[in-house]
Amino acid sequence: MLDLSTKSAYATRAVYELARAWNKGIKKMTLKEIVQKQDVPADYMEKLLFNLKKVGIVKTIRGKNGGYALVKEPSEIRISDVVLALENPIKRLNCLHASKDNRCEAFDDCTIKYVWEEAYSAMVKAFSKYTFQDLVEMEKKTTKI
Repeated sequence: MLDLSTKSAYATRAVYELARAWNKGIKKMTLKEIVQKQDVPADYMEKLLFNLKKVGIVKTIRGKNGGYALVKEPSEIRISDVVLALENPIKRLNCLHASKDNRCEAFDDCTIKYVWEEAYSAMVKAFSKYTFQDLVEMEKKTTKI
């Protein structure tokens, strides 16, 4: 199954929360604010934000008024940037990503690998289609103010 872990779900929610704040003129949020808005365990979220920092999606702001901020505008960050940075959604399908020495024994004669590749490509394409700004705009259209 081409499934995603909670890492992707929670990290996407964190970046989305930072994008929502950005659109309100708030350029940073504390870990506590993100956790409260998205109801995610703080220790887990902190690890995810650290990983997002390593790949250049968020930055930390130190000090008394510190927190987390997006490195780029929400319109420049795609959902696929977050998902693919944190995990490889096809990790269970070693026929698609493993080196020649680590592929399954049936690789050369297997035609299902083409279906897996197509499914993986469709998933990445869907995640690449939307930026976090797109999500903020969708929320504006669907939420009554």
